[in-house]
Amino acid sequence: MESQLTDFQTIIGRWLGVDPTRVQMVTDGVNKNLRATVDHQDVFFRFSPATLHSKSDLETEAAALKKLYSMGVPCCEIVEIGDRQILGPVKINEVEYNALVNRAIAGSSLAPVPRDAMAFGRSLGQLHQVSADLPVAGNVSDRVKRVDPVLEAVFNDLTELANTFDVNPEAETGTCHGDAWLGNAIMRENTAVLFDFEFMKFGALAYDIATFIWALRANSSEEEDRIFRSFVGGYREECNKEFSEGELKNGLLRKEINNIEFLCENVTMSREVKVATARFARETIDFVLSDEFSRFRWG
Repeated sequence: MESQLTDFQTIIGRWLGVDPTRVQMVTDGVNKNLRATVDHQDVFFRFSPATLHSKSDLETEAAALKKLYSMGVPCCEIVEIGDRQILGPVKINEVEYNALVNRAIAGSSLAPVPRDAMAFGRSLGQLHQVSADLPVAGNVSDRVKRVDPVLEAVFNDLTELANTFDVNPEAETGTCHGDAWLGNAIMRENTAVLFDFEFMKFGALAYDIATFIWALRANSSEEEDRIFRSFVGGYREECNKEFSEGELKNGLLRKEINNIEFLCENVTMSREVKVATARFARETIDFVLSDEFSRFRWG
């Protein structure tokens, strides 16, 4: 792992003409996120495997973010290096990566508390309120999804249950963040600035609300009811859209399905992690079928 980190630092050092030791590894997951300073600019590099996001995907993401930023939506700002907004490809340990660059957001991480949830709701509401005429992908993917045998049974049950919740063809659709939880925003001057738009898409806006619920449950906060109500309050200050219980349940199940697909396709999981993932997915099914879900009704 040490040599791999050095490889990413060396590549950025070469691109920027700086000492690689001045490049900081921030997160080392499927995506590799690094931070550096160039020409007095504090910038983030997100290296994405081409198998997860193609160069075209990143170009589409960058174009959408530039438009959102120009419209005043509180989101990360794309930075161009040498007139390029996507750098790469580079191959490291037989994996091909492309890098998207954005300006670092000065501020503090959001916490699972009502105040921060309200700020996040405001920013997500602004995103959902803008014109849907953005260069983002739809929901349809023709890729064959591979699910680990340990997770196959619960994956099938999730899919079957999700299909029982009919989504109104006139349901609110638009630009979804795609991974809307508190960890994907920075508080700057009382505004939650959104980042990590790698799963941005055009689709049912209820998916973003359901993702927020999914993350709350995963975090097991004792204040999750207050946090959710604050999130809804902030959202409604900016956006008057309504979401039915069926839409939110469908979105929550789709989020769980997408999580399993992502893990199976991109992460080497131990059996313990697979079992824990299956257990949480079962809990999501039970939650959707229980009266407890009523705590997260939109109304």
